[in-house]
Amino acid sequence: MQTSIHYIARTPNLDKEKAFITDFPVDHVEGAVRQNTKADHRQILVNAIEQPDRFNLDEHGFCFLRGRHINLDPEKACRDKDSIEQAYWYEIEAILHEQFPQYSRIECFDTTVRKRDPDFPEVVRVYREEHEQPSPVVHCDWSSVGSLDVLRWCFPGNENFWEGKRFDLLNVWRPLKAPTDDWPLALCDYTTVDTENDVLLEDAIRRDRVEEISSLHYNENHRWYYLKDQGVDDLLVFRNADSHGEKASK
Repeated sequence: MQTSIHYIARTPNLDKEKAFITDFPVDHVEGAVRQNTKADHRQILVNAIEQPDRFNLDEHGFCFLRGRHINLDPEKACRDKDSIEQAYWYEIEAILHEQFPQYSRIECFDTTVRKRDPDFPEVVRVYREEHEQPSPVVHCDWSSVGSLDVLRWCFPGNENFWEGKRFDLLNVWRPLKAPTDDWPLALCDYTTVDTENDVLLEDAIRRDRVEEISSLHYNENHRWYYLKDQGVDDLLVFRNADSHGEKASK
């Protein structure tokens, strides 16, 4: 499948200032800008995955698991994240424990719902209360440094438990409605990423906090994949970051 994605351009200003982006309008502030980066639009080939079992979390940065079938009304669930968490969290934690016994503790801590507005991407609404839009920008939700801030935000008062220990931040991507033939998630094979030259650390400025994320510069060696016709029982697991910045991420 041919598609267009947005990398971050290698612009001179990034040699002397840190990249940043906001997820809210700043038009009311004189001289303010939402970001100091420029998009590098690229046409890429995204390969349909024929053999999900050949992908390994620690090598490629992502893998595929199976969950049990749970009936949720997709439209209602989009407006009620609590129902999603009650239906899925315990099951997901159990599946991850079984698949990755090396983890001594696994906890779900946040849910993001994405649903494309009919006029997206022609019309982009910067801040949505109910659900987010698909992201055309290549990114990991957090960097290794950003992952520490996420834990402080999600588990206040628990610093003594995880400080100085190894941890991973994993995402589990699961459709509420299938098949996912509209804006399926594309994944970059970690083995094709030049981590020294392709990765850009970027401050994501939220309304209530700042998080450090990882974005990517274009490299012709990148290989992209997607799971065609992903079903509601197909779990796509990928690593955003680890505490030491040593492991494969998507």
